[in-house]
Amino acid sequence: MQYVNFVYEDSDEPTLFTGPVPESDAAYLREAAAHLKPLTDEEYITGPAAILCSLAKSSYVLDGEDLYWCIEWQPGFVIVKMAPNAEMKWVALRSPVPDFGGREPLPEDGDPDQDIDDNPQYNLIFTPWDAQFDKQEREWGSFLPADEDSQTRFENAMSRADSLSKDIESRIEKDEDQWFQLCRQNLEQWCGEGVRLKGTS
Repeated sequence: MQYVNFVYEDSDEPTLFTGPVPESDAAYLREAAAHLKPLTDEEYITGPAAILCSLAKSSYVLDGEDLYWCIEWQPGFVIVKMAPNAEMKWVALRSPVPDFGGREPLPEDGDPDQDIDDNPQYNLIFTPWDAQFDKQEREWGSFLPADEDSQTRFENAMSRADSLSKDIESRIEKDEDQWFQLCRQNLEQWCGEGVRLKGTS
């Protein structure tokens, strides 16, 4: 697995960078992928697409021909899987740190004060996010400009989402506030409490 991010250095055009995903975090993402469910084009347009218009932090992870869009979003961590010529899939996970970011823990979350040595949700988002803006972080994370093969696989995986951009733009032009509020409502309903992965609560 490879992180993918965009780095603006001395140009207005971003350079695609990739960096290795540590095995422990890759294993977590594979476990989460077992819970993915189909995401129709209409559900994407009236749900996760609005996250691109928010301040939410997110990242991309490339795994062969598949691309995982990892997002910090209630109830903790949302994943959208994209692949060439395939329907998108997604899952919402509950944070392994139930009070992270000031969230209100539920009784099912257990003890919010327990020690968490490593938070894979945090790692999967903020390792590539921080590396976008900090050269030292890129060096520590072994980020390098993406080779042609990685760029091609990334673009191919993004093609379905990219093809929906005109539909999204037309809804924004018609009534951006209404569209955004609908998306937020749908996300809240669809994500619910999120999936609690074994060994992470």
